[in-house]
Amino acid sequence: MNRQDCVNQKWSSRTIGIIILPLAIALGALGFLILPVVGLFFAVPLFILSFAFIAAPESNICRLILNKQR
Repeated sequence: MNRQDCVNQKWSSRTIGIIILPLAIALGALGFLILPVVGLFFAVPLFILSFAFIAAPESNICRLILNKQR
């Protein structure tokens, strides 16, 4: 694994999180208007998943590679 692979991995996980976030917002808004309990039941895990992808920590290997090359 090289530096570029680590950067790509970081951006791909953030991109997935940014894609999931509007879906969670839309599902939460529609769910809150139509069936509040059921809509929020599906929207809350999507919010958690999107924030987990956005704030995903680097792997230990990438952390070592990026710190070593600075």
